[in-house]
Amino acid sequence: MPASRYAGRALARLLPLCLLLAACASNPDPDVVADAPVRVAPPLQPVAYGDCVEARRRVAEKADAYVDRLPSPKALVPNPLPVKSMPASVRKAKYIQVSVAVMVDTLGRADMSTFSVSKSTHPWLAASVKGAVAKWKFEPARLAGCLVARQFKWGATAGVAPRG
Repeated sequence: MPASRYAGRALARLLPLCLLLAACASNPDPDVVADAPVRVAPPLQPVAYGDCVEARRRVAEKADAYVDRLPSPKALVPNPLPVKSMPASVRKAKYIQVSVAVMVDTLGRADMSTFSVSKSTHPWLAASVKGAVAKWKFEPARLAGCLVARQFKWGATAGVAPRG
């Protein structure tokens, strides 16, 4: 094999690597600003056990704040998605999804004025879950040994999610 032919093949193999390195070396986003000093808030100190005033204050500031124990339903009664009353269009769907959030108070009741649906592939799913959550009894959230109101999130999916 002639030397020039060998050199041409070697160059053809190196060209994509050189192009890749050149692409990585350039700054694709010229709007990015160099790091600037920022003021960082000090980390929150743990709440002292039994300091219910501070525990409730922190959770009131942020609905999804860290707690020692999240609110949880005592039982999923009534069933949030009863198959017997499910419309045929939902039963036959290849993919269904519903995601909801609601505040649970210190007595273990859902505050339905805060109920929100973040995702639902069918209106019946959201309505059915809302009706069930309103009747559920919850174990309230706890922080530092104190009962606190905290957001409860629940969701269900079935089937294979469509691509794209």
